[in-house]
Order: sequence, then structure tokens, then C-alpha cells
Amino acid sequence: MFCGDLHVHTSHSYDGFCSIEKAVKVAKAKGLNGIAIADHNSIDGHRKARELSNENFLVILGIEVSSIAGHIVGLGVNEAIPGDLTAEETIEKIRGQGGIAIAAHPFRLKRSSELLKAKFDAIEAFNSRNFLGNRLAREFAEANNLPMTAGSDAHFCEEIGLAGVKIDCQLELDSVLKSIKKGETSIFGRNLPVLNYMKGAMYKVLHGKFKH
Repeated sequence: MFCGDLHVHTSHSYDGFCSIEKAVKVAKAKGLNGIAIADHNSIDGHRKARELSNENFLVILGIEVSSIAGHIVGLGVNEAIPGDLTAEETIEKIRGQGGIAIAAHPFRLKRSSELLKAKFDAIEAFNSRNFLGNRLAREFAEANNLPMTAGSDAHFCEEIGLAGVKIDCQLELDSVLKSIKKGETSIFGRNLPVLNYMKGAMYKVLHGKFKH
């Protein structure tokens, strides 16, 4: 059984504040046995992530790519992917590494129309920061018979585990990815409290953690 948060940012993201070591520690404390590292346009944390992944806790190497059409999470990737490609080109790059491509927090800020024309392996049907778009994301996935995933989109350690998936599969990368593609996930999650979101936004401004 895999029970994990499939969208976690660390200090290797421009707006992340949690080390990979602490992310794993927090996830374990919350009863998870896996997380996916999805830093913004970066795989700098992959070496440490490999060290922390073992037979009892799976750290999936991933990335969140800022494609021209919107954000795309790639799970099971080992190389960086340029952030100035179309959605289809980004998906091709992800699959070329043996990974799967997920439409991240669709229907956020009305940026989904072009993004969702692409052929994804799955849709992020629940994202703890996607306050208004989760219902639409799930309806889109159901209407198009697409597999669903979920993740906290954590930028701070305490946010890890707010959302994720449960899969009846082996605690191994290939088994998890194949199960996602088959639509065998059970998603769970709750939204980040609005006050926490506002506190986080202010914290990022005060510490200069914003995108240039």
C-alpha cells in the first residue's frame, strides 16, 4: 500500500521553506509512507531525495514544470525540463524519461483551457491550495475518464500531508506510477486554511522568496 502526498515543494523551489530531510520526517509523523518532490523547474534536491528513499518510505523524484500553457507535474523524472515549452512538448519530455505527466492544479486563475487540451496521464483533482478549482478539476477528470491524483502543494513543512493518494500497490516507483496511469488511486485532502495561506504569502515576501 502506498499512502503519499504527490505534490511537495522543498527549499529547492524559489518559494519553498522545507528541507527534504524535514519533509520526509513530517510525512512519516503524519502516517504517510511516501511523498513526491515536485520543486519548481528544479531537480536540485534529487540527490538527497534518493538517499532518503528506502523500502519503508518512497521518495518519488519529480518536478513541477512551468510550461507555456501552465504548470505540469512530472513524476519519475531524473533530468531537468525547460520551462518554456508547450504542454505537449513538456509531456513528451517527461514520458521520455519514463515518467508520467500530471496537469497541476488545473482551473486555477483560468489558465486551464490550453493546458487541458494536452493528453495527460492524470489530472490533479485535489490540490490543497486550489481553493476554487478542485471541483472543476474532478468533474473534468470524471467526464474525460482520466486518472486522478492529489497533493498538498506544500511550501511549508506543516502543510505536507494535507492531501494525497492511497493506492493498493507495492511501495516501489514503477508500481505506483503504473497504478496512477490505470486510475487505481483513491484521493484524499483538505484545503489549506486561508489564514495559513495569507501567513505564508507574507512570510515569502518578508524573506525575499518570490519569483523574479
